[in-house]
This record gives sequence, C-alpha cells and structure tokens, in this order.
Amino acid sequence: MKIHKQIYGALALNSSLGRSITFFMCALLLAGVATSSWTLSRSWDRAVEETERSAINLSVSQSRQAEDTFLQTELALRDIRRSLPVDNISTLDRGRFDGLLAELRERLPQLHGLFIYDAQGNMKATALSRIPVVSNNSDREYFLYHRRNGHSGIHIGHVISSRSTGELVIPVSIRLSDSAGGFAGVVLATIRVDYFRHFYSYFELENRDLLALLSVDGTVLYVRPFSDDVINRNLSGSPLFTRELARKDRGNATWVAALDHVERIFGFARLERYPLVVVAGYDKPALWARWLKDSLPDLVLNGMLLLGTLLMGTIVFRQVRMNVRNQTELAALRDELTSINHTLQLMALADGLTGLANRRQFDLFLSQSLKASAISQKPVSLIMLDIDFFKRYNDFYGHVAGDTCLRTVGEIIQKLKLRNNDLIARYGGEEFAIILPDTGPEAALFVARQAVTAVRSAKIPHARTGTTHHVVTISAGCYSLTGGADDDAVRLKEGADKALYMAKIQGRDRALANPES
Repeated sequence: MKIHKQIYGALALNSSLGRSITFFMCALLLAGVATSSWTLSRSWDRAVEETERSAINLSVSQSRQAEDTFLQTELALRDIRRSLPVDNISTLDRGRFDGLLAELRERLPQLHGLFIYDAQGNMKATALSRIPVVSNNSDREYFLYHRRNGHSGIHIGHVISSRSTGELVIPVSIRLSDSAGGFAGVVLATIRVDYFRHFYSYFELENRDLLALLSVDGTVLYVRPFSDDVINRNLSGSPLFTRELARKDRGNATWVAALDHVERIFGFARLERYPLVVVAGYDKPALWARWLKDSLPDLVLNGMLLLGTLLMGTIVFRQVRMNVRNQTELAALRDELTSINHTLQLMALADGLTGLANRRQFDLFLSQSLKASAISQKPVSLIMLDIDFFKRYNDFYGHVAGDTCLRTVGEIIQKLKLRNNDLIARYGGEEFAIILPDTGPEAALFVARQAVTAVRSAKIPHARTGTTHHVVTISAGCYSLTGGADDDAVRLKEGADKALYMAKIQGRDRALANPES
C-alpha cells in the first residue's frame, strides 16, 4: 500500500493534469512502439520489393541477351543451310565450307564450333582447325532428333561435352532435307557454356545469389555460382515449373531452391523465341541479415527518441504528432504530384484515340533513329499506312463508328510481331506510321505486307469501298535510308508518302516499296 501511494504521488495521479500527462505518456509510448514496428515492417517490405524488382529486371535483361545469342546462332545455321547442296552433301567443297564455317565462328564469340554432318552422321565440314578423332555423331541426341522429326526449325539440346575439345557446350542444330523432304543431315553450332559463365560473372551478386539459364523442360544449362556438377540436372519439380511458368512467362516469386534448399527471391523470364528460361535469385536469409544490420541504428535511435519523448512531456508529444502528420501529408502530396506529372508526360506522347504513339513521339523517335543510323550506318525504314476510302466510311457510318474503326485498325497493327525498338504511331487522321530502326527495304516491305494482310483479314465491314470485298483495307508505302544528312527525316517521310501514293494508284489494299530505297 505504501509503494502504491508513492507511485500515485510521484505521477500526480490525484490531479487532473497528472492523470492527463500519464495518459498521454502511456499512449505516446504505445504509439512510439507501434510506429517503430510499422516503420521497420514497411522498411523490410520495401527491401523485399526492391529485391523482387531487381530479380525480374535481371532475369528479363539476361533473357534478352540469351535470345540475341541464340538468334545470332540460328541465323548463322540458316545461312549455312541455304548455301549447301542438300541433294548431295557428299560432293560439297570441304575446303570452301571449312573456311566459311571458320569465318562465321569468328564473327560470333559465343560459338565453340560449327559442323556439317551428312545423313549417316559423318562430319563433312567443320570450323575447327583440326578434325576430332570421333567424327561421326550419329549417336548424338540432336542427330537422332532431326532424323525422327521433319520440321525445319532449330533444336536446342542439353549440355554435352565436345568430342573435339572436351569443353561443355550447348548444341544448337538444324535439319538438312533433300529436295524430296528426306533427311539429308544436320548443321550444328555449339555454344560454349563458358560464354554464359563469363558473361554472368560481370554481375555483382552475393555468394548465394543465383543466375541460371534453363531449358523449359527443367534441365540446367548453366547456373552461377554452382559448379558444373549441376549442369543437366533436372529441376522440373521446382515451383518455377510446377507453378509459376504455368501461369505467366515472366514474374517473381519466393521459394526454396531445389539445388541447395536455400530460400530465394526469384525473378524469371521465358524467352519469346526459344524453349529457354532465365532465372535470377537473391538469397533471402542474407537479405534479412543485411537489412537487420542496416536497421540497427534505426532501432537504437527509435528507443532513444521514445525515451526522450517520455521525458519531454505532452507538449513535445503533441508537436511531434503534428510534424509527423504534416510530413505524411507532404509525402502524399508529393507522390500525388509525381503521379500526375508522370501521367501528363505519358499523355503528351500518346494518341488519345488509339493509345499509340502520337505525332510528337513519332518525330522524336524518328530523329533519334536517324542519329543512331548515322553512327551505325544501318538503314532506318519508315512505313506509312493509310485506311482506304476512310472518308466514305465516316460519311456512311458516322464519326463515332469512324473513331472505332481507327482504334480497331490501330490494335491490329499493334499486334504485329515487331521488335521492342520499333515504333507504331498514329501519324494523323486515318494515317499510321511504323518506324523500323536497323531495317532494310525488304524487311520493311515484309512488315508492311503483314499489316495490309492483317487489316484485310479482320474483315471490318465497309459497304462503300466500291470494291467487291466490302471490308476495310489499308495501303502502305515503305522507304529506307541511312542517316547522315540534315534533311533525312523529310526525305524518309516523302519517300514513304510517295510509295503510299503509288499503292493507292495501283488499286489500294497493298504495300509497295519506293524503288529509290
């Protein structure tokens, strides 16, 4: 009872002011503890979110690198196949093709070797300086695969040990067929596993962080930082294959790795063209340890602030609460202004009707592409597209239907399989444009014809075309040039407009290239 009275008197609980101070001090203490816990929780969530973004960004960037690596290899294989006398491979000029393969190999740093095999698996040409002891590869998986399958696409096999040098390589092969469609042999490219090992070593990762190239069947092609013992190990039971890739081609998730049973924050991206997937994983326990170490000063500081707040009393407490509220409001206002500014920037570069790039973004992108062309000396192609008889469409169906038609055509063009660095824009009215950097006239004409075919195939009704089809069609004109002059943008647009005009004159619903390209 005596101690109780001492505490009661020390805290002045017998007065209204004392009770108020005690109440607010207790409330402040609880609020301080709750706020510190919330702040630390948010800090950890942000650390995880940043790691998730880093993981998916790394996996996407490396999927692009892998896509480029295998695409270069595929193009080399197709070039070789086109130059072969497939009806009688045994008659090919060994010296000439050895030189051709060696030259191609020198151009592509990822290649270990290039080989040509006849239908019996005998090596007929190689990029290597010496012929291996075992020069018949009819027992290899890729050879058996192409003998059984008649399609002309490439095949990416599991990692093998080269019989020529003993190096670990990824076989990339393509079938040779004779004029009757029969099996005539295989053209093989081998990509060095060390190429990916060397490339992945550039990234600054922690000891247990992971960067991997896998087949979609779950087979390991290469994993940093693991030894070569894990290569060709099958991980199809991993959540990546049983759960994540079944739902989406790229993303992030957290699971326990099958290789070493370490929990990681993973990002993954499936290659668009090839049956491969790139995975980046960050060690979650290590992330927790780093976060805890970095947050230790915050923990100490929060404790000191709580103690100081208890000593300074109600007035300081109320001021602190006001400051926190003001900071929160300012942060919310700043975020809102940032969001509005970002939205305005996007709106300034997008067409309000179709959602495509607008004329401003078109002009900026064209200028940048021509400047890059002047440096690389690679051509830039421009495709101008115009909806045929659009005025008649507007007059007959009305302007609301005309706007719907423009949106539909824009969506059709947007679905074309273009590269990430190409730009589709609404040029004005019923006219659209496609800018294709690093693209020559033949490839541009191919894209233009795809666009014309796609719009025609959509069968948008148009009763006033004056033709027998009565559907909306487009005409397209292409022009290509290599940047370097001040008036390149004007020349490019005039050249494409001229080709478009020619397409209109010759009957519309077609794509033509300017012969001056």
